[in-house]
Amino acid sequence: MTHTVTPQTESPEATAPHQLEARGISAGYGKTPVIEDLSLRIEKGRITALVGPNACGKSTLLKSIARLLPLAAGSVLLEGADIHRLPTREVARRLGVLPQSPVAPESITVGDLVWRGRHPHRQFGRRRDEHEDVIIAEALKATGTAELVDRPVDQLSGGQRQRVWIALALAQDTPTLLLDEPTTYLDVAHQIEVMDLLADLNEQTGKTIVLVSHDLNQAALYASTIVALRDGRIIRQGPPEEVLDERTVADVFGLKCVVVPHPYTARPQIFPLGRRHHPQENRP
Repeated sequence: MTHTVTPQTESPEATAPHQLEARGISAGYGKTPVIEDLSLRIEKGRITALVGPNACGKSTLLKSIARLLPLAAGSVLLEGADIHRLPTREVARRLGVLPQSPVAPESITVGDLVWRGRHPHRQFGRRRDEHEDVIIAEALKATGTAELVDRPVDQLSGGQRQRVWIALALAQDTPTLLLDEPTTYLDVAHQIEVMDLLADLNEQTGKTIVLVSHDLNQAALYASTIVALRDGRIIRQGPPEEVLDERTVADVFGLKCVVVPHPYTARPQIFPLGRRHHPQENRP
């Protein structure tokens, strides 16, 4: 499936070498830190995947750099500016965020929800125009949700709702997208559709994309940079070929595996070895 994406006009700020940068940040919930003194640079125009076991800090890190979670220490720079000192509307024009479990207003239609993605760009008193209609239509088409435009969101399946939320993020039309497990609730075919779409956006418009993923193989196939976390710390980061080896998978996930190159892309692909599959383990 080929997606047509309207190229963006980048602002001078978007030419900064690092689209997002976390400097010594600590954050958590209540008095319990989940990440502590963590630093990370997100390169402009690339896809970065945050991977790691449950409760390792992936979502906390994403929320922290998205300004959805207050920092206990450190700072986050968006295109070189302290994100906490920027006006909310300005942040929303530069940074699109899809949280893990977004909630739609009751009875809102798909079209109205996706239209909300345009709010950061609207001037007070200005009506919806043809340019915005085109952006919304393209977002709906790209996510395969155009036929759902008049349906209430609360009547959709989990997979349909997820694609509608991605359409909203696309309609926001920001240089940077942060997505927390964007393929949640999707079957395998739609997971690949979404990942292909994100890769198209990255390639055609230069969008910087940061996503949390539990699927190491998808992360390896689509991301330029892998950031592997455990216990709130970054264990390794870099290209998939350098990060996703058997030792790192064992260190981060406590999982024995075999890593082989993908037959078409040569990107690493991970085959887990459970107790019943490992030749050196005793079977019952």
